[in-house]
Amino acid sequence: MPKMRRGNRIVNVSDQGKNSYLKSGYDEIDSNGKVITQATGGKSVSIAEYNKVKSKVDKLEEQNAELQKENKSLKAENTKLKKGD
Repeated sequence: MPKMRRGNRIVNVSDQGKNSYLKSGYDEIDSNGKVITQATGGKSVSIAEYNKVKSKVDKLEEQNAELQKENKSLKAENTKLKKGD
């Protein structure tokens, strides 16, 4: 029988009711309280939290682009060195 949590409220539900609770904003948790399945609806995020995550995503995308360029140049250099042998 799955345990569902929303905020500080924990309920035991039937296997058939699990999906409706997920849609209502409840997370499925294990016996230790760790989230197994995230809620699929019914949750809202504050604008401050959204902006924080958005800035982190932008930085990571920028870093990813730089690393891809570096990887491409290193692969080209590696190919040159292999041909030189």
